[in-house]
Amino acid sequence: MKDNKEYPNYFQASDKLSNSSQSYYLNIIRIDLISMIIAALLAVYGFKEVEYKLYIHITSGIFLFIGLLLTIILKSKKYEDVWYQCRAFAESCKTLTWRFAMCSESFEKNIPLNNVKELFIKRISDVSNEFNTLTKHLDSKVLNLEIITTKMLELRNFSVIDKIDYYIENRIENQKQWYSDKAEWNKRRYNMWFGIIITSQSLALISVVFLIKFPNNDWNFVGFLTTIASSAISWLQIKQHQELKQAYTTASVELNIIKELSYKVQTEEQLSEFVLDSENAISREHTLWTAQKRK
Repeated sequence: MKDNKEYPNYFQASDKLSNSSQSYYLNIIRIDLISMIIAALLAVYGFKEVEYKLYIHITSGIFLFIGLLLTIILKSKKYEDVWYQCRAFAESCKTLTWRFAMCSESFEKNIPLNNVKELFIKRISDVSNEFNTLTKHLDSKVLNLEIITTKMLELRNFSVIDKIDYYIENRIENQKQWYSDKAEWNKRRYNMWFGIIITSQSLALISVVFLIKFPNNDWNFVGFLTTIASSAISWLQIKQHQELKQAYTTASVELNIIKELSYKVQTEEQLSEFVLDSENAISREHTLWTAQKRK
C-alpha cells in the first residue's frame, strides 16, 4: 500500500496514536533536560550581591520545578507505554494486511472471499483485543473507517507477477529504504551526541584546572558542563542510537536477501511462502526494537 489510508482503520488509528505519543514523550524529556541545563547555567557566576543571588535562586527554582512537573507528567500519562503498544498494534495490523492483500498464509486465493474477509476481521479483532487498554485512546473517527479497504481487495485480484512486483516495490523496497535511512540517521546522531559528551567533559576538566589556578574566580562552568554531559548521556540511553542502527542494518540486509530470491516466485503457493518469510523478517526487527526499548 502506498498510502496509510489504504490500510485498515485499526492500523491508521494505532499509527496516529503511536506517533503522537512518541512526540509527547520525547518533547517532554527534551524540555525536562533543557530545564536542568538552564538551572545549571544560572549557577555559573557567583554573584556577591544578595539581590542578584535571590533572583538567580528563584529563577533556578522555577526551572527545577518545571523539570519535576514534567517528570510527574511522564510518570502519570505513560506516553512511553502507549507509544510502544500502539507501534506493536500498528505493525501487527500492517503484517496482516499484506498477507491478506497478497493471498498469503490463511488468506489464500482458493478460499472463498467472504470466508477470507471474515477471517481477516476476526484476526484483526483478536489483535485489537490484545491491546484493549488502548481503545479509549484511539481516535473514534478513524475507527469508523473501513477494516477491509478497496485497495486490499483490488490487490488480491492481481496476477502473481503483478503481486510480487507490487509487494517488492511497496513493501520490501519501501521497508528496506526506511531501515537504511534510519540506520544512517542513528549512526550520525550517535556520533554527534558522543561528540557533545566528550567535548563537555573535556571543557569541564579544563574548567576544574582553571579553578585550581584561580580559586578566587567567580566563574564556575563545571556544574553546567557536567549537566550537559549527563543530559547527553541520558538522551543517548533513551534513543539507543547505536542499538537501533545495528537492528535496522541487520533487518535491511535480511530483506535484501529475501528480495533477491523473488525470481523463484511463479505460483500463488510460492508467493504465499515468500510473503510469509518477508513479513516474519520485518516482525523480528520490530520485536527486537520493542525488547531494546523496554530494557
